[in-house]
Amino acid sequence: MIENEFDGDQLALAITRLPRGKARIEAYQEAVWLADAAQDAYWQLGFRFEYASELYFQDDPPKCIPVAAEFGPIFENAPAEIRTNDAMVQAYLMITQMGVDVMQDLPQIPMPQYEKALEHYHKLTKRFGMGWRTYLWQMYNRWEYADSNRALEYMERVWQTSIDDSYGDCMACEYSRSVVSYVRLGRLEDARRYATPLETFRIHPCESSFQRMWAVYLNAALDSGDLEMAAPLAEKLYKKGNRNRTDLCFLGPVLRCWGMTNSDRAVSLFSRRLEWALGMWDQKLVYDFLKGAWVCFRTLARKREWVKMNLPAQFPLWREDGRYNTEELSDWAYRQASEIARKFDRRNNSRWMTEDLGKA
Repeated sequence: MIENEFDGDQLALAITRLPRGKARIEAYQEAVWLADAAQDAYWQLGFRFEYASELYFQDDPPKCIPVAAEFGPIFENAPAEIRTNDAMVQAYLMITQMGVDVMQDLPQIPMPQYEKALEHYHKLTKRFGMGWRTYLWQMYNRWEYADSNRALEYMERVWQTSIDDSYGDCMACEYSRSVVSYVRLGRLEDARRYATPLETFRIHPCESSFQRMWAVYLNAALDSGDLEMAAPLAEKLYKKGNRNRTDLCFLGPVLRCWGMTNSDRAVSLFSRRLEWALGMWDQKLVYDFLKGAWVCFRTLARKREWVKMNLPAQFPLWREDGRYNTEELSDWAYRQASEIARKFDRRNNSRWMTEDLGKA
């Protein structure tokens, strides 16, 4: 019987030996099925948490939403020893947080639904008595692309709230996100207060803290037309922010910069990473990449009418001969980016994204 054959410990160990990304995602998905068949509540939750995390950090983050939605009912109906286990409680909070976090980047989710999910997470932090700072960061996300000053209010409340040792976000993430907020508001001295501890390693950086800072400084330099400042930032960002699909938010600004400074590299980057953007749920990642592509081909169209690229067959403008009109590519990228921006702004009752695109 399946119950006797299922060994969650051995299966979990085997999966950790696989490379991050597609291989682990598929393995965790199968592990979830096996745990469900065995009706092993501990591993039903454990494998769902790992599956959602792999999607969130390595692939298309919003795809963790249905996995997170399954976690709650299983947890609530699990035996008491699971429901009172600190590690499982933290997993419940984190997977719920991941599922809420990505709604910021899905304009197809109506605001009432997004706010309902935020309130559900709020109630969980109160119920378990931990994670208040993470809830404040989620409220920051709610306003990030709608009202920068309102978002700032929540971020400043984070820093007025004591650190919860039992459950919280990565400290490097908190510092780098503060840099992003202050740079966007033009408050560079305030941004420097949070950047310096990371740059001097007083705060140990995480996998994406430097990339997050470089990207916001790069976008600010490009917005102001300072290509001298932008070029070295683009180099650093490309070297460290080109790992998987979640890095499209970093590759977009690089593409935008190279479109103005090195068109050959920009075209090569677009052709190699377009596949990552096609079919993604995460519309903010797609927007960032398309914004960079628009600048790239808009600039290139002033110098060349045609460009040769090997692009995925699912690309809407795909040509078998690989010859693409640069103006058509520019128009396509702009149409797609502007439509995404309009969807965000309609959902958020704002003009933040449209104005952001206008700066390019």
